[in-house]
Amino acid sequence: MLLVTAVDGPETAEVGSVAHYQASAFNQANPDPADLAQINWEVRCDGVRVSRSMAAGPTLDVSIAPDYAGRTLLVMPFANSPTERVSAKTAISGPEQQIVEPATVSISVDGQRYSAQINNGPAFFVGNDVSYQSLRGLMNTTPGTDIFTPEDYREQFGIWANLIAPTAMCESKGSFHCLNTYDRAAFTFGFMQDAAHEPDENFVLLLRRFLLLKDAQFYFPDLILQNGHISQKTPGGAVQLENDTSSQGLMSYLNPDPDAVCQQEAEVAAKFVHWAENNPENRATQVAFTIEQQRQKYASYARRYNLNGTKDSVCIVVADIRHQGRAKSSVIEQALKASDPLNALLDIGSTTYASRIETLRQEIEKMTAAGILGKHVYNLEKQDFVAA
Repeated sequence: MLLVTAVDGPETAEVGSVAHYQASAFNQANPDPADLAQINWEVRCDGVRVSRSMAAGPTLDVSIAPDYAGRTLLVMPFANSPTERVSAKTAISGPEQQIVEPATVSISVDGQRYSAQINNGPAFFVGNDVSYQSLRGLMNTTPGTDIFTPEDYREQFGIWANLIAPTAMCESKGSFHCLNTYDRAAFTFGFMQDAAHEPDENFVLLLRRFLLLKDAQFYFPDLILQNGHISQKTPGGAVQLENDTSSQGLMSYLNPDPDAVCQQEAEVAAKFVHWAENNPENRATQVAFTIEQQRQKYASYARRYNLNGTKDSVCIVVADIRHQGRAKSSVIEQALKASDPLNALLDIGSTTYASRIETLRQEIEKMTAAGILGKHVYNLEKQDFVAA
């Protein structure tokens, strides 16, 4: 296997420029071009992964965004997993965002309906107070003015913008501010409904990315990134809220009382809803993060279920089953052996989750009829979909 042993890149870069990186040494002399083409890249900003490019080749160009000002990029080419031992560090210079007046939230309650204002701006809906088993929290499934539409992201992400759409419609109807604070996850947010209860996964990773955005200081001036993890500024100093094994501190920050809707929970929810609804960078971050995560997961599913060469629609349903967690791997494997694997997979959980599966089926059928699906199969070597 070809391994990268050194990488070249600039020590400094300016906001607005493009930094060029190149894998410059390998464990093999004169590596085969086909092996060079399989080199992956990961970019971290102050310890937080901001992009992962699979099978991108021996060079990578990174556009230096304004959000990176005053921070350090770590750029790592890799075959199996990235390591700081083979990396290039780039210090980013440029004007840093200064927030004069952070967000002040005013909450109003009308029965079960929670609304809010940010800095005395227009009132907006945050969520309804709902119960789930012994727990209570807020729920917002009302789509906003901007919802996820694959066509808006097809130029940037290709077929992947369409591949995530069926699950996004099942989870949130495409609403970037979809919210749930009423179950054991404590806080679930976004068009793909990323939950906060799993350490170093899902919403934890997404929030780290959010905190790199310039508006993070406006909405959450008390949250900072330290060593790639989320910390809260307190009078006694910074307190880390999550690590590789627990996100309990972050869950408590987002939702201190699982048995009732408290002021902190309502204010935090209001900030996230307002941020997603009013900031295109927030929405773009959700989409980029989701596609990056799904690309990794599809590769894992392809290895686990032998999906190399499998058509796009079948892969979508496997990924949706795993995303929701509605069946064990043995059930998925059995369905894949059927003469009609697509419908066999869609039958899984069809009684318990009838509405979700009907939405999933409709979205797949709609894109198939439009000629978007049915033309690609998964290629494990490229970790991408190719023409059938």
